[in-house]
Amino acid sequence: MDKTLPIISQQAKLNDAQATFNTYILKISELKTEIAEVEKQIEAAKVRIDQEITPLQEQVIDCRQAYVERLDEACEMFYYSMYEKRQMMAMILEEGFTLISQAGRKQLKPVYDKYATTPYDAQEQEANQAANEFIRDFVKDSFGVEANELDLEDWDSFKELSKKLPKAVSESEVFLAGADLKKQSRTLYTHLAKTLHPDAEADVTRKEEKNELMQKLTKAYKANDFFELLRMQTQYTGKAAALKLDEEQLEAYNETLRRQVMEQEIQLKMLKNPPEPMLNIYADYCGNSAEEVAQKFAKQRAVWLEDLHQHVVFLREIEDRYALRRYLRSMRHEKPQKTEEPFALSDVFPILKFWGL
Repeated sequence: MDKTLPIISQQAKLNDAQATFNTYILKISELKTEIAEVEKQIEAAKVRIDQEITPLQEQVIDCRQAYVERLDEACEMFYYSMYEKRQMMAMILEEGFTLISQAGRKQLKPVYDKYATTPYDAQEQEANQAANEFIRDFVKDSFGVEANELDLEDWDSFKELSKKLPKAVSESEVFLAGADLKKQSRTLYTHLAKTLHPDAEADVTRKEEKNELMQKLTKAYKANDFFELLRMQTQYTGKAAALKLDEEQLEAYNETLRRQVMEQEIQLKMLKNPPEPMLNIYADYCGNSAEEVAQKFAKQRAVWLEDLHQHVVFLREIEDRYALRRYLRSMRHEKPQKTEEPFALSDVFPILKFWGL
């Protein structure tokens, strides 16, 4: 067992509150370790995705852009009927909007605007405003979290919001009356700051060490990481704070730790199964062994290589005007299959959905 963990000694029989305290400490330590490992795997996967998968995705997008441009060229030809041209215009608008809004192909804006009744920029502004307002209201009503700074065009603001939700969910739970949770953290922080503050240290090397510890301590306090504050108290003062807590204080500590367990569990769940439009990198590219990771990357590469091959073959076919006409006719007679799917925000606001990237 890690000796820096603030575990209550089990030399004497523990009461229920003390046993609960130890259980929460061990659980948080376990969750933190797993979260760190998952985050490490995700970061490593991102590097490989950029090297092995993203180039294939970009080539597929290139093909889809070429498809839109081919339809645009065909719309200028006398060979096709007005009905066929209207059909191609609808395809250009649908595919063009997707490529511009979700794949960043802004160079298609002139093509899109040529056939759209409303310019793309005006549509995007209206859609983003509506989506931002909807999500702000949803997050406020569901979690009590203000999301005034949210901007779906700014990915960092979306990630920042996702970090607040686990804490908001845990705080929405009913907890013990009178347990001033902020006060618990503040008391620990103040006590540790007196011990670790570098200003009172004469030795240069030791002063630099304490400066780093103070930064670590401040980071834990600002993040409301009560577990880390307890761990630092045990490690740097040699005291397990709970040993001297009365029953009321111990209950307050346990409530704080219970909420932190919940936050950690939600954070881990969101890393392993993030909501749209975030990608599920962990499920698709990470694993418990190098062999499993290699298999997942090989599977994803195969999927994208096959998709790319089909796009290239298709583009070659529709270079022939007769083949393009046959394709248009086949699309007219193709009946869409109706499937019932659960409601998602991206159903209302297509701009929220990442196009398979």
